[in-house]
Amino acid sequence: MRNLLAVALCSLLAASRPPEKAFSDLTKESGIEEGVARHWRDYPKIWLSGLTLVDLDGDGALDLHIGSHAGPKNPAMTFRNDGRGKFTYVDPEISIPRGPRESAPLPYPGGEIRLPWDINEDGKIDLLCSWHDGGGALYLNDGGKFKRSEILDPFSRAVAIGDLNGDGRVDYLAGHDRSDKISVLLGRKDGSFEKSSPIPGLLESGAILVDLDGDGKLDLVVSQRGYHPTKRMILRNDGDLKFTPVTSEAGLDENGGNIHGVGDLNGDGAPDLLCIEGKSFVVYLNDGKGHFTAKPDAIQGQDKIRNKPHYTNWGGAVLADLDNDGIPDLLLNGRNFFLVFRGLGGGTYAPMNEAWGIPDGAWSAVDEGLCFGDVDNDGRLDLVVCSKGPEGREKGVMLLHNDLPRRHWLRVRLIGREGNRSAAGAKLVVGGQTEQIAHWGRQSFHSYYAATVTERHFGLGDRETVDVAVTFHPSGKRVEKKGVKADATIVIEEEK
Repeated sequence: MRNLLAVALCSLLAASRPPEKAFSDLTKESGIEEGVARHWRDYPKIWLSGLTLVDLDGDGALDLHIGSHAGPKNPAMTFRNDGRGKFTYVDPEISIPRGPRESAPLPYPGGEIRLPWDINEDGKIDLLCSWHDGGGALYLNDGGKFKRSEILDPFSRAVAIGDLNGDGRVDYLAGHDRSDKISVLLGRKDGSFEKSSPIPGLLESGAILVDLDGDGKLDLVVSQRGYHPTKRMILRNDGDLKFTPVTSEAGLDENGGNIHGVGDLNGDGAPDLLCIEGKSFVVYLNDGKGHFTAKPDAIQGQDKIRNKPHYTNWGGAVLADLDNDGIPDLLLNGRNFFLVFRGLGGGTYAPMNEAWGIPDGAWSAVDEGLCFGDVDNDGRLDLVVCSKGPEGREKGVMLLHNDLPRRHWLRVRLIGREGNRSAAGAKLVVGGQTEQIAHWGRQSFHSYYAATVTERHFGLGDRETVDVAVTFHPSGKRVEKKGVKADATIVIEEEK
């Protein structure tokens, strides 16, 4: 019996150890290293800022956009992905006039991508971009070329979309650094937007639209951004575009920190909060009715984290299952740091940067350092992170291929009704894991990778089949699929 216990203990310890090679540096083999070096040679004054994996040409593969904050004459760079993780540098065609007011079609825009989504619902990803401080533009995707549009006034450091008034059409929110009002543009039936009364918030409000109390209306989770003092708010949606501050009532100190991200952190189906308070990460668990309680020691090993937050107002946090074990992991970034925590279940997370060989740094400029997606279609989420440039002095990027042990997975693509084809606000349940679809961006941080149709990735562990249920917003229509086979991508449409 003692020998059996010893064997079982050894097996348990072996299973808990990370593999010898969790992530591999494929920057050179992928073609990204050569392209970045070329871009630096041609445009030595670029200011790299922001990483985005986004399907620009609609071929189903995630392309790579690396932002630049240095204006139209020092463009961003883009790489096309062949679907197997091989990237080809795209000529920016710098001779084409570009900038916030230029209208000539571009091979790719930016600047920085503020938020990617299919705004005109034609099945192609459009891009809300900035060229520099104070200058932004919305670009519509026209078969791989991008044309500037005036559907909405797009410039903001913090933006979000979702159906605020329950009319079935997605609305647009933007925060500004000189006002504590959140601009609201309501979606119209013809695909345009109209100004509505602003919502009182915070300076440069970074809003996340999510139903916190389960009443079917999208509430606002707000953080003060930029170089302003750290603050946070929870605004309850009372209907008819009226919002009530309930921060203290919900269990948070408005001046105690920020709200870095939202997600079901403990697997009970309710959206929880991940906050930064000083240099500490704090998890607040939701009782399902919008009341939050801090969970002690939810983020383990914080005292051993080398690269702690230098400033709380940049970046964000998102859940994504890197090891496909069926428990979402936590990725978060900000000014100077990029951290990965493995989900252990029950709202507890352990730091994994060192064990998995992931750099924990990000450049000091705004939100660089967080970008993930499956670049070679092997069912595992890969990472693009900050690194040294080709000469060791410039800024560069690194592609880290996910080599963690293969487990089962499922990707779900959601298509809502006309007006909200991006399925914002939908509640997705896959084998007990819950995600409420939120589309939001802060500077160059994005809440998820961007496919042509809203897509979410779920690890399944050893399960070969799983049940899937979606409740669309605001209709409340529920669609269920039983016994869905693992290792595939499925599409669920509200109309069907």
